[in-house]
Amino acid sequence: MKALIIDDENDIAVTVAATLEPMGIESTIILDGQEGFEAAVTDSYDLILLDLLLPSRNGFDICRSLRAEGIATPILCLSAKVGEFDEIEALELGADDYLRKPFSVDLLTARVGALLRRPRTTADAASFAGIRYHASTREAEVEGAAVHLTPREGQVLAELIQAGDRPLSKNELLSRVWGDGYGGNPNVVEVYIRYLRQKLGRDRVDTIPRTGYRLRQNP
Repeated sequence: MKALIIDDENDIAVTVAATLEPMGIESTIILDGQEGFEAAVTDSYDLILLDLLLPSRNGFDICRSLRAEGIATPILCLSAKVGEFDEIEALELGADDYLRKPFSVDLLTARVGALLRRPRTTADAASFAGIRYHASTREAEVEGAAVHLTPREGQVLAELIQAGDRPLSKNELLSRVWGDGYGGNPNVVEVYIRYLRQKLGRDRVDTIPRTGYRLRQNP
């Protein structure tokens, strides 16, 4: 397996590479944002570990651009930025996980393992409660209108569609969408439910008290 590490702190990048080696992962280290982006689009990797504060091109822009290019490689953001909104923005732009510096080797190993175990394929189209979602284009059809979703919004919607009438708890959504190794703020689930309501309609997703969330059959 191959990992691309884009981080301008060489000591940290070397430590990350050394942590991945016993997992059978060969790492390429790049210290510049633009060079890292070019490597990510010209070669094939199983995992990208991406710092957010980089010279020439920041990690937020790299993440956005990679997803716009259709590159679905799992992205683990590594950052000294501690604000909750930075984490939410990175996830909204298509990152799969977010790990704050400084972090332990054990935590990094757990997060990487969880990302690599996560299924990467879904059925191309699924529908429930009057909503049809196309995973390949990340578009939802609602009353004949096409609504474009971010990668993470699409994952949340796909899980709600698959669950059908059964409500999904916050913990279930965290595990299914963000992975068992996710250690960020669990309120990120509410954030993405809000995003879906803004795009699909506020009456499209029900909150079931003390239970979870489900799509409403007759909005």
